[in-house]
Amino acid sequence: MNLVEIRILNPKNILNVLLSILPISFIAGNLIINLNLLLIVLFTSIFYGRDLISLKLLLIDKIIIFLFFFTFFVGLTNSFNLYENILNFEENIILKKSLFFFKYLIFYFCVRTLVENNIFNFKFFFISCSCCVIFVSLDLIYQLIFGKDIFGFERKDHKLSGPFGDEQIVGGYLQRFSFFLFFLFFVLDKKIEKKFLYFVLISLFLVISFAVLISGNRMPFVMYLLSWFFLFLLEKRIRKYFLPFLILSLTFVILIFLNVDQVRNNVTHFYSMLHQMVNFFLQSFENNANLNFPNAYTKELYSGLVTWKINPVFGGGIESFNINCSKLVKTCATHPHNYYLEILSEIGLLGMLIVSIVFLYVLYIAIFKKFIDESLFQNNNYISPFAIMFLIEIFPIKFSGSFFTTGNSTYIFFIIAVILGLYRKQQLN
Repeated sequence: MNLVEIRILNPKNILNVLLSILPISFIAGNLIINLNLLLIVLFTSIFYGRDLISLKLLLIDKIIIFLFFFTFFVGLTNSFNLYENILNFEENIILKKSLFFFKYLIFYFCVRTLVENNIFNFKFFFISCSCCVIFVSLDLIYQLIFGKDIFGFERKDHKLSGPFGDEQIVGGYLQRFSFFLFFLFFVLDKKIEKKFLYFVLISLFLVISFAVLISGNRMPFVMYLLSWFFLFLLEKRIRKYFLPFLILSLTFVILIFLNVDQVRNNVTHFYSMLHQMVNFFLQSFENNANLNFPNAYTKELYSGLVTWKINPVFGGGIESFNINCSKLVKTCATHPHNYYLEILSEIGLLGMLIVSIVFLYVLYIAIFKKFIDESLFQNNNYISPFAIMFLIEIFPIKFSGSFFTTGNSTYIFFIIAVILGLYRKQQLN
């Protein structure tokens, strides 16, 4: 075995390759995400098991552990009877999902270990995110022009899917991972000539923004704009660019709006949907049977509220929303398309309280404490995109997928692990 092979097979390099595959696995689907997650856990345990076991637990770690055991307890107690459901484990979706949810707890501690011990190569991860975002954006534009993407997936209705096939989630993907691209340039600022840097940044911003616009995923585009707002709010060093950025953005959006029918139709439809939802929830809920839902999102949000009332304190367990909702509302979705309504309906007020404590603590560390002490994080370039993406991910009024699904849980607990890992590393230094 030569020197090159030894370097490639280095445990640190292996794990960084696996971590950098994460944004790729989100394109490939849940099977690859789960496989990637399993390999990260496996190799972290093999190579850095001692560091993992000796990891000092913070108070927030104990609260996160309690959250997972509480979720399992809720799932267990809502599963008819213990003896029957152990024998019929495969048929008991609530118990099965509650047990498998523990994998994200193990994944969380593995990522924390890698961050705290300087094993996680952030530049490598940012480069991987950048390549994926550029590829998806160009593939989406290709699909807009030719009707198919490079894999042969056809556009459907008023939305584009790019490499995601039948799943119309490409806007959410770009919104989640694009900021790591822009922060890569902040990391490389001293190594690149500034005029060239600005040119590349502006070009990529326009390409990615156009891709998010044409995707037809309206809420991700709103969250994408909101993330830029938080960036200018939180990062003093780039605040001076706010006005030119605003002028460029408004000009770009207006031109696209006036010249691309699909974008104009999506914006009009989004405004109409929000107007309908506001009017609906201003009505009285007294006559539930005769309610006319103006759109699917309104129905799903409403179903989340009424399903929560079945078991308001403890909830019904993971996947219980889909089971209980059908008792109250016809043709329910699998989840209410809002993290907080789903958490309320599936692990109740107590679960919501625990989740809120975790979320608020992470926000306190990543954002509020950063305001108080700007020297808190020496690797400020690394913490900022994770902080902003976490804030956007848990934004209360955001339409979202299920909190407990593979992609969302992996993404959320990955970001939490990175933020708390960087915080702990700073404390140790």
